[in-house]
Amino acid sequence: MESENRVQGEFEPLDSCDERILAVINELHQRDDPMPSDLNERVEFVLELEAALDARVASVYRPKELTPVRGDAELAVNQGDPASITFDCETVTVMVTPRPSAVLEMRLDGWIGPEGTYVVEHRSPQGTRRASTDETGRFVLEGLPNGEMFQLVIRPDEALQREGLPAVVVTPAVRL
Repeated sequence: MESENRVQGEFEPLDSCDERILAVINELHQRDDPMPSDLNERVEFVLELEAALDARVASVYRPKELTPVRGDAELAVNQGDPASITFDCETVTVMVTPRPSAVLEMRLDGWIGPEGTYVVEHRSPQGTRRASTDETGRFVLEGLPNGEMFQLVIRPDEALQREGLPAVVVTPAVRL
């Protein structure tokens, strides 16, 4: 005698009707929420960084009223007017504002708090660029490729590290 709680078809193998339903669901996902074409590049980029550094990872600060979306939408910062992005961890805050500087190039103006001097590395698939901040934590990176994934690696000077800042802070990868 079968259990009364058993749902019809619960333990039956998939049949052609099930396969058609799954094919339609797969088609809907491919159309409405496709896998990003550069997903492998993004994963390799992040894994390479994590393997090379023992770092604190800053998160993107998002005001509570924003709702993340899926699909082709991603964190993009060059849509319309320049938009600032703030990265935050327990002890360090980094704000960057991208601006067009030339055809297909961007300029990244940034500020790091607390005030002090830092070395800033801009990592992208095209390579690494470095800048140093002034004593107020301000930096500029110019000639950056538009539309590329990038990540910032922040290294506070020794004085800031003695005050309790981590040796390395890494931002999530975003697209310029």
